[in-house]
Amino acid sequence: MCENISLWCSYQAILFKAEQHPVYPRFAILTAFNPRSIVLNNPDNLKRNELLKIELLSMTNGVQRVTTSAPDGSWQEIGFAADITVAEARQLACRWQQNAFYWVELGELRLVPALMTDVAITKLGEIKDFFYTE
Repeated sequence: MCENISLWCSYQAILFKAEQHPVYPRFAILTAFNPRSIVLNNPDNLKRNELLKIELLSMTNGVQRVTTSAPDGSWQEIGFAADITVAEARQLACRWQQNAFYWVELGELRLVPALMTDVAITKLGEIKDFFYTE
């Protein structure tokens, strides 16, 4: 699949960094940065993310800041791990114009399409292999 859909494949080459590993049994990792993968300036991205954070905090107390980045550090976005359902995560991802989001359940990391319709949920492996604490 990666030969044909480079954006989807780029979402699979990922690392997450946070102060501590989320302790929720299942959670979404979401951002409001760069809607539809169109790069915005940093002030606009930060403003969008602050609004996403406020929305998440109105839904759950389980919200933790997470930095998502390419393994080589060439790209990174700030987002949040949130103790919400996969349906809520999909709704938020669509509302914030995100092509996809990450879903973690039973220690398994999945890449889940939101706006993208030509791809399927992709299992990436165990979250512990993608998550680092600062």
